[in-house]
Amino acid sequence: MTPRERVLAACAHKEPDRVPIDFGGRVSTLHAFAERDLKRYLGLEGGDERIISWMTYTVDPDPRLVELFGRDTRPVPVRPGSRYTFRIDSETSTYSDEWGIKYHMPPGGFYFDPCEHPLAWAEAPSDLDRFDWPDPTDPSRISGVAAALRAAREAGYATMLTAPTLGIWLLPHFLCGMERALMDLALNRPFVEALAERLTEWYEAFWTAALKEVGPWVDLVHMEGDLGDQTGPLFSPKVFREIYKPRFRRIVDIITRHSSALLWLHSCGSVRWAIPDLIDCGVDVLNPVQVGAAGMDSAELKRDFGRDLTFWGGGCDTKVLQFGSPAEVEAEVKQRVEDFKPGGGFVFASIHNIQANVPPENIVAMFDAARTHGEY
Repeated sequence: MTPRERVLAACAHKEPDRVPIDFGGRVSTLHAFAERDLKRYLGLEGGDERIISWMTYTVDPDPRLVELFGRDTRPVPVRPGSRYTFRIDSETSTYSDEWGIKYHMPPGGFYFDPCEHPLAWAEAPSDLDRFDWPDPTDPSRISGVAAALRAAREAGYATMLTAPTLGIWLLPHFLCGMERALMDLALNRPFVEALAERLTEWYEAFWTAALKEVGPWVDLVHMEGDLGDQTGPLFSPKVFREIYKPRFRRIVDIITRHSSALLWLHSCGSVRWAIPDLIDCGVDVLNPVQVGAAGMDSAELKRDFGRDLTFWGGGCDTKVLQFGSPAEVEAEVKQRVEDFKPGGGFVFASIHNIQANVPPENIVAMFDAARTHGEY
């Protein structure tokens, strides 16, 4: 099968020739430090380090790594608006994104963490009128994207268009600060609803403009929005269903109106509680499938939701990948693959990005095991 045929068969809940592999996407790649260690381990010299996310300090992997591990997908990111210029302040180790969120990497750190929030001052819905909103329909956002998607499709890959920013319920944590955003859910619902509505309208405008231009070449649309931590929901499921679910469905309706793409949602943590709601909204694919979180047992997820949802990720528990031996990594991968792969509906990937201190021999063991145990 071609890579695209393999991915689409799996997402249609059919068994392809082997489990498809995703490596190098926005949330399935690896930290720059991990890539450096891995290339040294494999004796690969040279090659540029291509950062794709400064916040997570992750890379578009060296093509030699992509060829070694194999992948069946080709992610294509959209771009920032034309008013934005990326610049890191070397003196303060900070940068700001196009929303005005400032990020800082502390000395010896691995990531740029959000440190200043442009809506921390806002309290009333009317305050949102004073915010400098990025233009969702700026043509520069999709400049060159159609050509990149078409080239990937013609090369036989499943194409994924990655959304700008973090989604209607996660982006407020960055715009307002996480503590403030969570408190507002309980104490300032008018503001929460007004912000959710403005963000929903922003995404409706973006997806309408983008997919009118590139929709025919998109197989999967990447969206984000963490709903869980390690033990349960980040906030009340009741709040999610009242405030965010109806608006999220509106965004999904826009995407399905302008393309035949599958809806692919990245939502970290313990999210079993939300899966029926996500399916109801039209989500086709769930990532990263954090199998070490509460309620996220791979066999149980497959049993209860495998007819309606494709699991993309969940390939190796993060603790095993970082702290286990290569033999333990292989055993872990074998278990997860055997749980998820029957009947299709599974694409192998690491659980989120491979982190900075993961031993390179474990990365190799993970992908070797995915190929060995992924055959149907």
